[in-house]
Parts: sequence; structure tokens; C-alpha cells
Amino acid sequence: MDLRFLRDVIEPTDTVATVYLDASHDSENAATESALRWDALRSSLVEQGADDATLAALDAAVVDADPPVGPAGRVVVARGGEVVFDRYLREPPAQQRATWRPLPDLLPALLDQPEPVAAVVVRVDKQGGEILVSATGDGEPEQVAEVSGRDHPLHKVRGGGWSHLRMQHAVEETWRQNVRETAARVDEEVRRTAARVLVIAGEEQSRAQLRRELAERSAEIAVDLEYSGGRRGPDAEELEASIDHEVLRVVAADKEAVLDRYQQASGRPDGLAADGIEPVLAALRAEAVDTLLLDGGVSRDVDVWISEVPTQLATDESVLRGLGAEPVGHVPVDAALVRAAAGSGAALVLVGGGRAGTTGASMGDGVAALLRYPLPPDA
Repeated sequence: MDLRFLRDVIEPTDTVATVYLDASHDSENAATESALRWDALRSSLVEQGADDATLAALDAAVVDADPPVGPAGRVVVARGGEVVFDRYLREPPAQQRATWRPLPDLLPALLDQPEPVAAVVVRVDKQGGEILVSATGDGEPEQVAEVSGRDHPLHKVRGGGWSHLRMQHAVEETWRQNVRETAARVDEEVRRTAARVLVIAGEEQSRAQLRRELAERSAEIAVDLEYSGGRRGPDAEELEASIDHEVLRVVAADKEAVLDRYQQASGRPDGLAADGIEPVLAALRAEAVDTLLLDGGVSRDVDVWISEVPTQLATDESVLRGLGAEPVGHVPVDAALVRAAAGSGAALVLVGGGRAGTTGASMGDGVAALLRYPLPPDA
């Protein structure tokens, strides 16, 4: 998972409010219940010292939002009178909570949803095609293009003789040209969005022809779907579910590849893997972490001291002072690790826990890392 999209959320280290609340709207008294839940969380923030401007921003975000349909959760992060992160979750949180700390509490939100992965969807037929993009690979895709090819001649005629053969040839050539134009537009969208998934829907013959016309990059990420409905209507959920499934498959394959690399590197003399909180913190301070592996169930009882620099962090504040860094506070280890990964450009792989986690790695303290280079002995 590329965490660069969180940099504006995790910086600076001003105290920030993070709220996880049950946003379900599945009963006659849902509005009243929601208001009572928010009142309790708001009171908790007041007790922790949250400022009036930030509380007002949260009031507006929670009260004015359109309610979801059915059960849902929500995470809202605010500081300095401004909401900086707001996302609905697929399920209500196991425990509602509100924190007022130097860093936002983002791990549960990252575990709830898969890594944002761009997906391109094309519905192709003999007349051309409709091209849609799902920027995150989650939810309803949006139309970005409609390719309307030539429509004459487009129907074969019965009969014999050279004239009929020429007509049939013309029909097939028109169809191929329409599909060719659609493929060129699909290739353009795949490049523009850096898509990881291409879903091809429509009738079988046109799908097969489209695949033959696609550029290599597009063909490599293409999957077929026997779907001819629209992006709205009773069958649209099938399309969204297929996109979601393919995105999860791609993300899971990426994670398995990282876990294989970690298992191969772990314990080797070249020192390209770190295992456990202290070795990983040392690797982050050296900015040697390429990929951070974090168990979704990592103990939140361990606190880490942080400084203004995301990678300057330690369980002992004297370590930071020895590096010339001034501690600005201490936070749960998962919050510090997410910030350090985002601030250093390290990738994050969630292992276990939540919808976006995976399994199959044994890590001391629930934390490990693949390194860019071995650490010096005194790190």
C-alpha cells in the first residue's frame, strides 16, 4: 500500500482528533441514535482537551452528512478547525472511540478497505464501447468515454455471389474498426490512470476481438466478464462486485509476493529483513525500510516517542535526544509506524486483521520490514 496519500493527514504533529463511530442508518430511530452516539464521543474529546474550532468542524461533518444505507462505520480526522480525513467504513467499528493525540489513529481505517487500485472497465459490442474508470477500484465506476464507431454496414445479409461476400467482408471490417477504436481508447485510459485491473464486459465475440487489439500492458491486466447491463440499474451491483473482486485479487497477489520476499530474506546474513519493534524502528531511523509489514492486531499498549521528522522515532525518548531530535509526544506504535512509512516513502503491507489484511507471516511483536540496504552495526 502506497501511503503518500496520507501525508497531508499525518503532518504536522499538531494534536488531532480521530473519531470512529457507528454511522448505521438501519432503524426508525437511526437519527436519534446517531446523535446520541456522537454526543458521547464529543464529550470524550472535550475531556481530552479538543479545541472548540475542531469540535465545531466535527459537528458539521457528522450532523450534515447524508446517512448511509444500512449498517456502516465512519472515521473522521480533524485538526485546527478543519476536517482532513473523512471516510465511511463497510462495517461499524467494533468499539466506538475518539482520541485527541499528536497523530491520527488510521490503522483501523486502512484495515477496513483495500488499497486504492485504479480499474478501467470497458463494455464492448459491435457498435463500439463504453469506457468507465473506478479511481479506487471500489464503488460505482464513472463513465469517461463512449466510442461510437461506424454503423454502416454492420449487418450481414443472406445470399450468395461476390456482392454478398463483399458485403459480409465490409460488415466484419466495420466491426473490427469499431473494436480497434475502442481498444485504442482503453489503452489510453489504462496509461492515464496507471490501472492495475481492466475488466472487459460485453458479448463474447467482441471481447475476444478487443483483447487481440489491446496493447501488451492492457492485455496483461485484463479479465473477462459476461455482463451487458449498464452502470446503473438492477444489474449494476454485479459489475461493482466484479471490479471489487478483481481489485482484491490483485492486492492479495501483491501481498503474497511481498510475504514470500520477506520469508526468503528473514534470517539471511545479508541483513535485508528486520523483525520486531526495536529492529524496525532502527531501520526507519536509518531510512532503510522499503516495505513495512504490520499486523492489524499489533499491540496498542506500546508507545513510541516521535519528533517532527516522521522517521525519527523510538520507544525511549533519550534515543531521539541522542540523535539531536526533540521529542514532541508519544503515541501508540501503530500510529507512529504508519506515519513513518508515509513520510519515508516506504510501502505498507497489512498482515492479518480486517478486510484488507492477509495471513501467512510470522513477525516478532507483529512488526517486520524489508530493507533497501543492510543496517550498519551501530544503527
